[in-house]
Amino acid sequence: MNLNRYLDWQFRPTTWVTLVAALVCLVCAFVLPESFGDKNSPIENVQMLIVAVGLYVTCSAKERKYLYVFASLCLFFILAREVNYGRTLIIFADPENANKYPKWKDMEYGWVAHLCVGLYMVWLVVYFIWRKIWKQLGELLRTTRIPAWEIVLSVVGLLSGVAMESMHNCLAEELGEVVMYVGGVCILYLYTRDKVRKL
Repeated sequence: MNLNRYLDWQFRPTTWVTLVAALVCLVCAFVLPESFGDKNSPIENVQMLIVAVGLYVTCSAKERKYLYVFASLCLFFILAREVNYGRTLIIFADPENANKYPKWKDMEYGWVAHLCVGLYMVWLVVYFIWRKIWKQLGELLRTTRIPAWEIVLSVVGLLSGVAMESMHNCLAEELGEVVMYVGGVCILYLYTRDKVRKL
């Protein structure tokens, strides 16, 4: 099986955007104060802005509407997750620990949040099956090449974020997520704007 037939190693403007984001995040990991990795910090706000751009990209897609509606629903879920489904927006953190918030299960109406999140996840599964999303996704992957550099940089961001989380380095973890989100949004842009070469 010739993988290069399916991979596109072309350097595009989106590749440079992701690469520059990765380099900026690398520098920031050494120069920014650790507090920038806290909840509701500037880094998390940047993440939400990037995901919001991705939401615009998928919502304005001209083709494969069902596939990109599903992508939009997933991105909205990610946005909600970044603010702990609203918990970090409406509740104050512990004054002595900026990352410590009361848990939903400890709040009087916290069960409502769990119910809403559960119903939303069920809706994602129902929509995926109802609109046969796997068919559109399969057709897309069969007819177009995969933008390899954007994938590689996104995976590097993901793996570095996971590794830094295990080392309890919140700042580096959040910066790794920034790289992953930038790469992911660039990939969505390439596919929704038909910028990926055909097989």
